[in-house]
Amino acid sequence: MNISEMLAEQVQRLFTDRIDRDTWVRAEDGQLDSNLWQEIEAMGITLALSGEDAGGAGLGWAESEPVLRLCGVHAVPVPVGETSIAAWALSRAGLEVPEGMLALSDKIFELDAQGRLHGQDAQLSWLPVAGHVLVAAMHDGVMHLCLVCADAGRQQATETLDRLPCASFELDGVLPLQTAEAPFLDELGLRPHLAALRSMQMAGALARVLDLCVEYANTRVQFGKPIGKFQAIQQMIAELASQAAAAQVAGLYAARQIDADNASYGAAVAKSLIGRAATRAAAIAHQVFGAIGVTDEHSLHYYTRRLWQWRAEAGSEHWWSERIGREVLAQRGDHLWPQLTAPVGA
Repeated sequence: MNISEMLAEQVQRLFTDRIDRDTWVRAEDGQLDSNLWQEIEAMGITLALSGEDAGGAGLGWAESEPVLRLCGVHAVPVPVGETSIAAWALSRAGLEVPEGMLALSDKIFELDAQGRLHGQDAQLSWLPVAGHVLVAAMHDGVMHLCLVCADAGRQQATETLDRLPCASFELDGVLPLQTAEAPFLDELGLRPHLAALRSMQMAGALARVLDLCVEYANTRVQFGKPIGKFQAIQQMIAELASQAAAAQVAGLYAARQIDADNASYGAAVAKSLIGRAATRAAAIAHQVFGAIGVTDEHSLHYYTRRLWQWRAEAGSEHWWSERIGREVLAQRGDHLWPQLTAPVGA
């Protein structure tokens, strides 16, 4: 068993023991589990992607994919993925990684001649509970990473489908705590990496939704037999299973593309596929469960609401699909097939 497998096993055990419906309810009320976060940090989960010189494990994105997917399987109500990615980016840029929860913006800010930040993010997840925010900023055509205190910008709480802490964030002449050039980022900044995270989280959530549907179909009895015996239900669950399986492969593909320094293409493929899968899978799940799936007491809607929220964040499936289409149209026709069949990293 390698480090990646051991970490995933420990994370699975921790999340299973510590996360339940009550944890989700408290998080949606703005009451995050500080003890859970301390355990996560103590296990080194948020530093798994970071280099050893930053105190991390130096794992690649593909090696960390199982852990990031588990954040979706358990609908983890703390910013594990965002903090992990921010720590990875900071360490790769040679910057210090602060302790505590980190928020991650997918918007491109402006870094002026005086080294001050300008820009806004209309919907920044976890901002109300984060200590710091990592943003990508452009200066003279060069992409930079900038770390700022969360309270350095103007915040306005916003409502989201997942009901988790979120706010708009505006910077106007704010001097960052740390700044460095980030040649490993393209013109999209941190958006591809956040999109890859959302893709892996959605893949995990889809797997859990599938499990919930299978369990319910085998136990809910109607007309004298479990509803899972009806062909219509079987067909829907089979389609849901195919969507979940495809999503997991797509999420891993995005991770491998980041390892190969091709983050935007991997994110585009994964987010466009998984976004559509989330739409269809959520509809199927609520058809299988019927009215009980939307009651406060049931866990299904905690997953489907997150699927709908994550689908929209860091570029929707429509946004990424259009980007792929524009790139294809900008090339000669004979380039399409080699691009589709090229191995990862080629």
